[in-house]
Amino acid sequence: MKHKNGRERNMDKISVIVPVYNTEKYLRKCVNSIINQTYKNLEIILVDDGSTDDSGVICDELLKEDSRIKVIHKENGGLSSARNRAMQIATGDFIGFVDSDDCILEDFYKYLYELINKYEADIAEGDFLRISDENIDKVQKLLKKRNDEINIENVVCSGLEALDIIYGIEETPYIKKVVVWNKLYKKELLKNIIFPEGKLHEDEFTTHKILYNANKIISSNKYIYGYMQTQNSIMRKEISKKRINDNLEASIHALRFFNENKLPNIEAKIMLRYLENCIELSGKINNEESKDKQEKLDIIERKFFMFYNNLDGIEKYITSDLEKQVLKLIDLAYNELIEKHNLYKFWNTLSEIIK
Repeated sequence: MKHKNGRERNMDKISVIVPVYNTEKYLRKCVNSIINQTYKNLEIILVDDGSTDDSGVICDELLKEDSRIKVIHKENGGLSSARNRAMQIATGDFIGFVDSDDCILEDFYKYLYELINKYEADIAEGDFLRISDENIDKVQKLLKKRNDEINIENVVCSGLEALDIIYGIEETPYIKKVVVWNKLYKKELLKNIIFPEGKLHEDEFTTHKILYNANKIISSNKYIYGYMQTQNSIMRKEISKKRINDNLEASIHALRFFNENKLPNIEAKIMLRYLENCIELSGKINNEESKDKQEKLDIIERKFFMFYNNLDGIEKYITSDLEKQVLKLIDLAYNELIEKHNLYKFWNTLSEIIK
């Protein structure tokens, strides 16, 4: 933010929320990457969500090492529950989220804070780099190396334009836009936001509401977040029935929101993404060796059939060539499903279209 005389006011506090659950191997590295930020006016809230390893003990040790750290110990309630609890006590002017097995670039918050000031934005975001376990000690070097290889660019968009990207066809910009941990938010944007407790894909249940209320978003391609791909990562595990249901339910949740707000063009995009997601999930599950594989495939096919019947009238909102290709593929998938029940057959074709 700025004073009336135009000088930057460096006293704005940023609350950094870190949900913690059984990440003893990564936790110190994560929190140290926050402690060592070049932007110093931080409030670091560690929420021990009923960890059964030494994560809670490490949180208490870190509390003694830095006066900016606050620690909450609570019964296990999941990632959303931990975030919600921290947001109740956060006192910062801005809010950021970091997962406890990840690391951030040393100027993460300075960079995003300055972008918000420069562009008078409500949200600033950067890019992320997937980090493997063996590179856990090299996160800062890997992020800096990647940034040396690119031209740093910033793109301004409105909240509605960001939603158009999220519910578009391409996968990479979707992930960057929908997650909360690569961003810095003005606190007031999150005033009425409650992450859905007991759900996976919690960001997908909430981000559309946040972006809808944002006037301006500044997006940078600078790599500022190291996303650790651990063996315990939910997204690396076998796809459960709960993950299928929560994933698709998030789209239904967003669809209702935009129906209430009378934005049929975004509704149409969500419908496409839902059916596209059914095809992708079926392809991934077909490659599993799970005992309940057929049961999961059957669940997805039923959801695909049911949702497909709501597509009437969306053609006028499908404008890009890419979207038209996906819609044509969805039509083909529906016709073949009636007879052969192999939705997963279309995953490779879909991947070629949206790569």
